[in-house]
Parts: sequence; structure tokens; C-alpha cells
Amino acid sequence: MAESRDHPLSLAFMRGHPAQAARVLEALPAGDAAQLFARVPARVGAAVLTAMLPNRAALYIAALEDARTLELLANMGTQPTVALLRHLPELRRQTLISGLPTVAALASTLLLGYAEDTLGAWADPDVVTLSAKTRAADALAHVRVAPPAHPLLFVADGELRFAGTVSLQALIQAPGETTLATLMRRPSVVLAAHAPLVGTAEHPGWEQFSLLPVVETNHRLVGVLTRDALARALKQATSPGIRSEGDASLAGMLTRGYWQALSGLIDGGLFLLPRVAPALPLNEVDTSATRSSNGS
Repeated sequence: MAESRDHPLSLAFMRGHPAQAARVLEALPAGDAAQLFARVPARVGAAVLTAMLPNRAALYIAALEDARTLELLANMGTQPTVALLRHLPELRRQTLISGLPTVAALASTLLLGYAEDTLGAWADPDVVTLSAKTRAADALAHVRVAPPAHPLLFVADGELRFAGTVSLQALIQAPGETTLATLMRRPSVVLAAHAPLVGTAEHPGWEQFSLLPVVETNHRLVGVLTRDALARALKQATSPGIRSEGDASLAGMLTRGYWQALSGLIDGGLFLLPRVAPALPLNEVDTSATRSSNGS
């Protein structure tokens, strides 16, 4: 699998079995894998990089030119991109972030502000978030243009405070003039962005939902955590390459102004942030994961 042009079956294998291809490539010398990622179609290479452990993926793209790296990152979700960026030198990381689309760059900066062993670092911010004042007809029009990955839309106010979710089924069946405030269901389970990964796999919310919302201070929506992302996070936590506190502090400084920069986008209609199963309105941030890990 050294070069796709010499081994056409390599490309077919990567396209059809990205997870298996990732395991094979992780055993190759970094130079050989880098040559392959320099040549394969960006969408195919991105799928394989996403399936890799982030520290290995970062090692293989370290030798690629920025333009090619950005092509690959553009075909990855925000959360896998951030996980990879954590393992690049600070200067290269900031160069690549500056080359991302504005909203993706802001979301990446936010996630990089969390320590790698917290839920916020592994939350997926690529969810569709709308204002409660949005009409069902307008929300449905957006969904038809850009279908969400999961059958839920998120509702938040102008400061990204999480208010509830709307299922696509409810949206389709609702009269066009109905607002999302009428349709939304309030979430029964949320996770705290600064909570540790340890113990989260035993959270009772997983018995009902395959995805759980992750919220910041004042219930601001960061994104969602899926079972798959949690499994990858726990696997990564056992491998070398966890970022130092110094790096975490530096990245945290970059998040200043993030919420202010995004707050106006919600009232304008849409925001970046699509992903949870019927995780229904909000009481307090659920800290039972932490309590569970402490045996209480």
C-alpha cells in the first residue's frame, strides 16, 4: 500500500474499508503512509485518517504541505480534525486553523481549549442549531438543503444556551408557521463539557440515547458526544501523546471571544453546530458521570 497509483487495490480497500485500512497504515513507517495520503482522493484519505488514533494520524500528515493537509481536514468532521490538531506543533496547528472556514476555525479553537481528558474535547460541534423563533417551514427548507447526520435539530437562544431538540418527524408533520419553540422537547440528560472522561461510559443516559448533548457554563451548547467518540477518546487516553497543561492553557487563551463571536448567528437563523438521538428541556448539567466514577 505504498502508493495508490502503483497499487489500485489500495485505493479500493481504503474506500471500502477505511477502519481496516487505518489499522494497516498505522503499522507502516510514517514516510510510506504520508506518501499515500499525499496521493489518494481527499475524501478517501480523510475517512481513513478519521478512523486512526489521532496521534498516529498527526504523525502521517506532519510531512504534507499545508494545502494538501487542509484538503484532507475539509473532508473530516470538526471533532476528528481537532483530535488530530492536538498532536501537531503549536505553530503548524495555528497555521492550519487559520486556513479552515471561519465557523470551523472557531469551533476548533473552542474544542482545543478543553483538556484532552474532558468531555468537551471530544464533543462533536457539527450540529444544526436554530432559534426557537424559527418557523417549521424555514427549518425544513434548511434540512432539505443540508440534511443533518441524525434526525434531530437543536434549539438555542442568542447566547447558545441549549433549550431543546426537535425531531425531523415532528418537523415534517408540523404546520409551516409553527415555531420550534412549540415543537421542541426539553432535554432530560446533558453532559458537562469540563467533566472527565473517566466514568462517562457508565452514565445512565447511554441506556436511552446513542448521543448526548454536551454543554458549557450557563448551559451553552458545545456539541454532542456519541458512543463511538467516547470509545475513541478512552482508547486515545491509554496511548501516548496526551497534551501538556501548558499547551492546554495556550489553546484555552484562544477561545476568548468565541461565544460572543457566535451568539449573533443563532438569532440570525442558523448556526454550525447536527447530532443526537431523541435526547429530549434542561434542568442542571448532569454530573452523575463524575459521581459514578467516585462510587457515589
